[in-house]
Amino acid sequence: MVYSRQVQDQVLTFGVSGMLYKNNLLMYDHQTESLWLQVQHAAVTGPMTGASLEVLPSTLTTWNTWRRTHPETVVLSTNTGYDRDYHRDPYAEYYTSRRTIFGFVRDILQGHEAKELVAGVRWSGGVKAYPLEELRHVGEIQDTLGGEELVLRIDPDTDTLRVRDAQGAEIPVIVTYWFVWKDIHRDSERYDVGP
Repeated sequence: MVYSRQVQDQVLTFGVSGMLYKNNLLMYDHQTESLWLQVQHAAVTGPMTGASLEVLPSTLTTWNTWRRTHPETVVLSTNTGYDRDYHRDPYAEYYTSRRTIFGFVRDILQGHEAKELVAGVRWSGGVKAYPLEELRHVGEIQDTLGGEELVLRIDPDTDTLRVRDAQGAEIPVIVTYWFVWKDIHRDSERYDVGP
């Protein structure tokens, strides 16, 4: 998820609070120390409570795929001055495990895999999760959300996910675990591709 740092007339800088709320990371802004819920892209405590961050278009892909499509990309150096192994992902085991940090999330998942990756969409008053692997399998899903038509498409060459409305305008999408999305959006439907 990528957000604009501009909120009203102020440009904010953010840090990681180290706290979770509803199974999701809480960021904080340095200017007011308000806490922001990542998946909801809104401040949940502090002076900025109720303010929202604009979701910017982004994609989740591999470095090899990105580099092949955008060979001119400049990458930040790992020479940061800190003694840390940036080639090792501290969450690698968590990504491959089926376990969640908290066991109580099973109550809200209706029998689906908790750590299944979904494309979460909030649009036109509707909220829905689209299983990412199923979307990769079919390539494209046409659906109606909040009374509006939308199309989710994964480009098979670049593995890039795009969500667009009937006029072709891009709709913000958040890729996250199903248990995280469902814990925050309890009324969310889950798209079923079918047999």
